[in-house]
Amino acid sequence: MIYNSYGDLTTHSFLRNRNAELKLDLATLSQEVSTGKKSNLTEELGGDFSYLADIENNLNRIESQTVATNETKLFALSMQGNLSRIQEGTEQMRDDIISVSTTLNGTDADQFSKEASRQLDAAISSLNGWAGGRSLFAGTATGTSPLNNSAALMTELVSETSGLTSAADIIQAVKDWFADPAGFDTAMYNGSTTDISPVEIGDSETVSLALRADDPDLTHSLQSFAILALIDEPALALSEDIKTDLARAGMTEMADSSALLVGVQADIGFMEAQLERVSARNEASKTSLSLAFNDIVLADQYEVSSKLKSTETQLEILYTVTARSAQLSLVKHM
Repeated sequence: MIYNSYGDLTTHSFLRNRNAELKLDLATLSQEVSTGKKSNLTEELGGDFSYLADIENNLNRIESQTVATNETKLFALSMQGNLSRIQEGTEQMRDDIISVSTTLNGTDADQFSKEASRQLDAAISSLNGWAGGRSLFAGTATGTSPLNNSAALMTELVSETSGLTSAADIIQAVKDWFADPAGFDTAMYNGSTTDISPVEIGDSETVSLALRADDPDLTHSLQSFAILALIDEPALALSEDIKTDLARAGMTEMADSSALLVGVQADIGFMEAQLERVSARNEASKTSLSLAFNDIVLADQYEVSSKLKSTETQLEILYTVTARSAQLSLVKHM
């Protein structure tokens, strides 16, 4: 029988090298356990990091789009809430006037005028609304409340309608002032005439909430409330007949305002649905890319822990063998 034997120097060298290997493995595995990441991505990727870089770039792009989408959702939701309050006010006033239209008198008209003044204040407050530290309806002037107060508006309209002797003339004068750039835009609007830029929420997909407080679809509500608010203005000293005529005309104006607001809200609702759809798609893409990224970068904790335990055991055995080899002597051998 042939036996292979090794000299003491060879054995010592082998044990030393094996000890170094196990210690290196132990350090590597310990690092992977503590960080949760693979220690040698170069070997994992075969030296080609382009695939991993592409995944990271896509994840970063989706993350920025997600942030933009969430901010735009908040903006759209706030717009809807503020416009809903105005729309509810126009509907309520329309219905209230309709309910007494056949018996409408000057006293009723005065009461509607007082309510219209309150609604005008509320509507201007809604159009001056903010969300996330930005003004909702001021265009690119997001640090500015776009409208002056109702007192400034009524002062201008009283001046415009003073001396007029029919409801039709008063209504036309109000409408002309709102349509004239030297009227409403000059006296009331402080926002920017430039719309907010479209927001990228997905690949080749944008949303534009370009709605300003000087939009005719929005100012029509202010116009309707103002027409009714003029009824009770002492400076105009309107007769009872003119007051009732203005109140009945205001009913029609309110109906038109309500219809315009519903159209605007429908447009925003369409964009909200688009935001939800893109958000769901981005979230699915993010999940898929994250799984691919984790598969490349993250270490399998169960596998690494098993290897770590095995390496520790081997190192302990090696220490035992080394210790016993160091204690060998000719006497013990004999």
